[in-house]
Amino acid sequence: MAVWHQLFPSVSLFVLMCFAVLIAGTIRSFTGFGGGLVLAPLFSLFMTPADMVVVVLLLNFLTSVQTLPSTWHTTDWRMVRALSIPALLGVPLGVWLVEWMDPNMIRRMIGVIVAGLAGIMLIGWKYNGPRGRIQDWIVGITSGALTAIAGVGGPPLVLYLLSAKDISPVVLRSFFMMFFTFAQISTMAFFLYKGMINTDQLIYSVSFAPVYLVSTVLGSFLFVKALTGSVDLIKRLSLWFLLVVGVVTLAI
Repeated sequence: MAVWHQLFPSVSLFVLMCFAVLIAGTIRSFTGFGGGLVLAPLFSLFMTPADMVVVVLLLNFLTSVQTLPSTWHTTDWRMVRALSIPALLGVPLGVWLVEWMDPNMIRRMIGVIVAGLAGIMLIGWKYNGPRGRIQDWIVGITSGALTAIAGVGGPPLVLYLLSAKDISPVVLRSFFMMFFTFAQISTMAFFLYKGMINTDQLIYSVSFAPVYLVSTVLGSFLFVKALTGSVDLIKRLSLWFLLVVGVVTLAI
C-alpha cells in the first residue's frame, strides 16, 4: 500500500487517470486503435517513459486478449504478416530511443503525433500513394518503433490503411487488434530482456485493469451500434478529443 500511495498521491489524481483509462479503452475497443494515443500523453506527465510504455502496452494487451475471439475469424492474416514482420525490426530501435531520449522530448513527440494524427484525419486527408512491399516495410518499422517508444504505433498504420477502399471497417478493426497483439508481445519481451520491467509498472497496470476491461465492453457495444448508423459521429468526437489531448500535452 505504501508503494500504491506513492504512485497515486491523491484520490483526485487516481480518479483522473481512471477516467482517461476509461476513455482510452473505449476508443481502442471501438476503432481497434487509439488507446495509447489517449493514455501516453497523460501518463507521460506522471511516469518515466519506460514505465509509461509498459503500462500502456499491458493495458492494451488486456483489450486485445478480451476481443480476440470476436476478431480472429475476420482478420486478414496476409496483411498482418506483411506489416508485423517489419514491425518486429522497429521494436529494438524504439527501445534504444526510450533509453537515449530525454523524457520531455518523448512527451513533446507524443503530443505532436497525437495532435497531428487527429488534425490530419479531421480535415479528411487520405494517403493515395502507392501500396506495396516497400511501403509496408516503412509503415511496419515505423509503427513498431513508435510502439516501443510510447505505445503509440497506430498513426502510421491508420494513415496508411484507413484510405484503402478494399478494406471494410470490420476487417480493419480486426487487423489493428491482431497487429498490436503481436507488437505488444514482442515489445514486452524485449523490455523484459533489457530488464526494464519493474513493480511500479505492474501496480499501475493492476490498478487500472478493471476500468480498462469495462471500457472494452463499452467500446465493443458502441462499435456494434455504430455499424447501424452513428459511426462517423463517434469517430469525429474521438478525433476531437485526441486533438485536445495532443495540444494540451504540448502546452504543459
